[in-house]
Amino acid sequence: MMIQPLGHSIISGFWLAQLANILIIAIVAKLLLKYLWRTPAMPVILMFSIIIVFANILGGLGFFTFNYLLQLLTPILFIAVVVIFHEEIKDLLGTMGRNLRKFIGHPDIIEQSEIESLVESCVLLRKLRLGGLFVMEGEESLESIYGDPVMLDKLKIDPPVLASLLQPPGVLHDGAIIINNGRIVGARAILPLSRKTFFGRSRANKPRPALGTRHRAAIGVTEVSDAIAVVVSEETGNFSIAHDGILEEAIVLDEFGNRLVELTSKREEN
Repeated sequence: MMIQPLGHSIISGFWLAQLANILIIAIVAKLLLKYLWRTPAMPVILMFSIIIVFANILGGLGFFTFNYLLQLLTPILFIAVVVIFHEEIKDLLGTMGRNLRKFIGHPDIIEQSEIESLVESCVLLRKLRLGGLFVMEGEESLESIYGDPVMLDKLKIDPPVLASLLQPPGVLHDGAIIINNGRIVGARAILPLSRKTFFGRSRANKPRPALGTRHRAAIGVTEVSDAIAVVVSEETGNFSIAHDGILEEAIVLDEFGNRLVELTSKREEN
């Protein structure tokens, strides 16, 4: 005789639907935790969850008044979390939307020769002991993200030109260089800094030193757009690439250009 829990066969549509519900909830919870884990919202959400669990335990032990008060406060706490962390929620929805656009978008194509020119520019900056931050726009325009840039008339990516732009005390040396469709379209762009509180470890699995403003800005712009950011460290001369809110640090020169080609090609294929 086949077991029929809750009056339905185990292989019936009812239990298949319940299994699908569990899988969907698990996937959504995993995505939320993956995004929120390194943000300031996570400690608050953890404490909120602990309080709810603790209150339910106390309610089961007979502390009905405490449980009743918490039931009244739960909606208020939920609204408070939404209001306090509305930026994180907005970024999460934006990330989901960008992932959806990857299947229907048609970003401009950047030629391999232009990527090679960018790599040569980074090598020259390291030789001159200059720092730099380059942002390659994807399908999303960055006009609403960066603040008060100096717009340029689609200059060709040329190492001496970029070095002169980033040479202090020039007026354009601070901020980011914006690249669109293989051309320089802006300089001195101020980017949003990442709000992450933990950045993990370096590629060598060693504790990472505190990230500077350039690296935090590189991560920040890729958290709120589909751009790819390249950083040349002024202190160490190391090359780093940020994409999808991830920072790949201390990339050796032999891998640097190939990694940029791989990331831009993947974006174009999507």
